[in-house]
Amino acid sequence: MSVFGFSTEPSAGGDFLPILKYDARAGRIFRVDRIEDAGSFSSDPIDITQTFKAIFDFENLEVGWVNFAPGMAPDARLVPMGQALPERPSPQHKNGVRVMVKLAKECADGQAPIRELMGTSKAMLGGLEEAYLFYQNAAKQNPGKLPVLTLTKTVPITTGTGAKSSTNYKPIFKIVGWVARGDLAPQPRGAAPAQAQTNGGGRQQTPPATGASRATAPAEVSADDFG
Repeated sequence: MSVFGFSTEPSAGGDFLPILKYDARAGRIFRVDRIEDAGSFSSDPIDITQTFKAIFDFENLEVGWVNFAPGMAPDARLVPMGQALPERPSPQHKNGVRVMVKLAKECADGQAPIRELMGTSKAMLGGLEEAYLFYQNAAKQNPGKLPVLTLTKTVPITTGTGAKSSTNYKPIFKIVGWVARGDLAPQPRGAAPAQAQTNGGGRQQTPPATGASRATAPAEVSADDFG
């Protein structure tokens, strides 16, 4: 600890906050693991779309502005849900959300289960918004607990026309149970760097032929699923 009140020692790379990444262009969810090799760290995305199940800390959801600049840690200006949004720092900052999650043991597969999900994708934000509204409606009937979400399917959404059109996939989450918070403690943004998510937007189309597909949600939820 230095006179500034924080460590000035070089980071060993192990203090990264692990992330969960939703790729809106593919309609897939990835657990991004940090891999160390001779003191150098790299990211290893693991597709967990078909088995995805996680506790979402919607109680501490953050909203605001995020800039995912290439090659840099995200610049996030966020406040707790319900507070007035901060001023937009720059035209490059987009509306975004951040939520901490805890992956089920099957999804974590021995890696860090507690992760940060943050993004500015319109498609992802739409899916999270719907899940959050369901959470709000049921939270009072589940005091002291957080929702467990699975991914049931993704819905293709297209913006633009002709050569300028693009398709992204909105995640459709389902609350399949409620469990105690356990060790899913709030972690203020800025405690550790994270990695960029993808962007998206617009109008619904037919189901995709690749990537995004209907997933089979687990029928039951137990605290044992999360260790």
